Amino acid sequence: MHNYGMYIIAIGWLYVTLLVAVNESSVVAGIISFCFYGLLPCSILIWMSGSKVRRQRRAYLEARQAALNQPDEAGHTAGDTVAPIGKEAGSAVDRTVPATENRTHPN
Repeated sequence: MHNYGMYIIAIGWLYVTLLVAVNESSVVAGIISFCFYGLLPCSILIWMSGSKVRRQRRAYLEARQAALNQPDEAGHTAGDTVAPIGKEAGSAVDRTVPATENRTHPN
């Protein structure tokens, strides 16, 4: 579950650091100020606050993958392909002889 209150705090902090950066004496000082006081701390804060969500998502995907690999009552896993009734599996070429073709006499 995401902590959306943290995003509001991060947006507010970025707004404050943007105003501080605008009031710097030069453009370079403003960019450096915004990066080191705004972007870097906010990116670390959001990355750390999202670690629980990433851990939960990884556990969910691993459990889902393990459930998909379990065989059903017939012993087939989800990855096994079963040919439809009346079809030959893996047959890419139609090997039937047309009705108009006479195989005994080529002419």
